[in-house]
Amino acid sequence: MTKKRKKRKEKRNVCEVFLFFKGILPNFVFYYKQRTTMSNVRLFDKSFKPFIPNERLEEAIDKVAEKINHDFNGCTDCPVLLCVLNGSLMFTSELMKRLTFNCELVCIKLSSYNGTHTTGNVREVMGLTRSIEGKRIIVVEDIVDSGNTIVALKDILKEKGATETRICTMLLKPASYTKDVKLDYVAMEIPDDFIVGFGLDYNEIGRNLKDIYVLDTDMKYFILFGPPGAGKGTQASAMVEKYNLCHISTGELLRGEIAKGTELGLKAKALIDAGELVPDEVVEGMIENKFKTVTGVSGFLLDGFPRTIAQAEALDKMLAKNGEAVTSVVSIMIPDTMIMERIKHRAAIEGRADDARDETINNRIKTYHEKTEPLVEYYKKAGKYEEIDGTGTIEEVRGRIFTMMDKA
Repeated sequence: MTKKRKKRKEKRNVCEVFLFFKGILPNFVFYYKQRTTMSNVRLFDKSFKPFIPNERLEEAIDKVAEKINHDFNGCTDCPVLLCVLNGSLMFTSELMKRLTFNCELVCIKLSSYNGTHTTGNVREVMGLTRSIEGKRIIVVEDIVDSGNTIVALKDILKEKGATETRICTMLLKPASYTKDVKLDYVAMEIPDDFIVGFGLDYNEIGRNLKDIYVLDTDMKYFILFGPPGAGKGTQASAMVEKYNLCHISTGELLRGEIAKGTELGLKAKALIDAGELVPDEVVEGMIENKFKTVTGVSGFLLDGFPRTIAQAEALDKMLAKNGEAVTSVVSIMIPDTMIMERIKHRAAIEGRADDARDETINNRIKTYHEKTEPLVEYYKKAGKYEEIDGTGTIEEVRGRIFTMMDKA
């Protein structure tokens, strides 16, 4: 091959590589952007995970607007867009910007949801904001599931004198829709899951999210057990990082609430200052508040709670209120002789001679077993107790923990 031909081939190869990357780069950037910008959100007591990014919503709205523009091309009667508040507000706004014909905007507010469930009863919270008599109507809904709202709307609009009614919805749950009413324009179909964002809410919050999130029913609740010297602190950090958990240590939680001066923190401080034990209901209140306020996690790792059967039962009730439950108890176990060795070694490093006495260590070991044994039995009966061999290197123990958690 001559130098000239070789140079042309190299140039062609460079061009091909450039064109290849030019083609995939936008998709790669889009994928990377979604992976790095969308994370779980927590609204009140629920966690929601990423579901539909804004870019996909915009594309779907473009297509729906195109169909509506085609059907109403050249119209002279100024049809009405009926925005069903509050959920379809963002969808209506985006849709109107894309329509090429003159139209009026009228609003109505109906309600059938309570929390994450539909009640089946449609209430008219706010009537039509203006007369629609003699008008053609395009109903703009955020989501159609059972279809009860659509049926109720059709009856209302017929009674109010609408000449024609078409239904446009951003989202449709086909598995739930059982009505005979035709849906003229559907942007996207989704599974029968509870979602928030882009106008949709959970108990009136979450509407402002530009993306759509789905209820995360896989929220994990792990409890960490382990005697002194078992390496709980070291392993907890790795568990939190790998599984995107929020580590709740009752000691740190108490100190944090006191430092922030919260109502529960002030109550706890008053008790501690008086030399009294902090009652269960105060600790439980702090933990429940943590569950409700922490965002962007896939679960929680409880360390130091529960300590009693009463606390374990309270935790079960706390989670059951939201249809959740303890996932697993991770119990890192090592022989008592190893506990003795590790505590003595740590005491020597930290210069704490009092902690290195055999009698002191044996009392700590005995106290741990006595307090933990009832809880071990409690969670064994529930089928949630997982004992991890804590002997070996940090990496070996970590591997055993991860293997168990991957199956949870």
